[in-house]
Amino acid sequence: MSSLVEIFQNNRDIIRETGWIISEPYSFEWWDGFDTADKIVISAFLVQLTKWESVKATISSLEKANLASIDSIAQLDLPTLESFLKSINFYKTKSRRILNFSRFARSMGGLTNLLKLENRHLLLKQEGVGEETADSILLFAGHQLIFPATEYSRRVISRLTNKDLRKRDVQNIVHESTKPDLYTYKVLHAGLGAVGKAFCLQSKPKCNRCFLKQVCEYNYRYP
Repeated sequence: MSSLVEIFQNNRDIIRETGWIISEPYSFEWWDGFDTADKIVISAFLVQLTKWESVKATISSLEKANLASIDSIAQLDLPTLESFLKSINFYKTKSRRILNFSRFARSMGGLTNLLKLENRHLLLKQEGVGEETADSILLFAGHQLIFPATEYSRRVISRLTNKDLRKRDVQNIVHESTKPDLYTYKVLHAGLGAVGKAFCLQSKPKCNRCFLKQVCEYNYRYP
């Protein structure tokens, strides 16, 4: 995994093109330049089955109205929030989920208190929060030491190692093969996500263009 971290650092410009910004360990800007934990959490709800461009535009609209925070959203009524999210797929469902989550976060004393590893089980009880979403916001918004298991990371690591892995296997591999380190986890997640999005497609992967091709077992089997 240490070699992957180095490769990802050397290809940060390509990774940036996919929406991930390699930055300081405790920076929020990894998440495509966002500057607060609130924006990361809100976008994590919005992005499900929605184009990222629409998500960023919606966050911008909320920001202009001084509503791009969990505390501000918690004080809204549902119709008002829906009016800001109409460009998002399933906006009614997502509005309800974000509003309920915001009120829950406020009841917990805010995101800083909520986004801790010991509260992971509470996050998973919230509507619309699965393991991938919970772990992603814990890592990038809460700066907690957990590696999110995603389909992108599963696919890329499976092909790199020539092993048929489950998402949970990938999380275990990262946790067991690296020292607990915030920067390492974020670089690996960003890099694997970037490769999965840009090159390591489910069908017809673009191996010849991928910057991992020299260390990938799949590339050697399928040149």
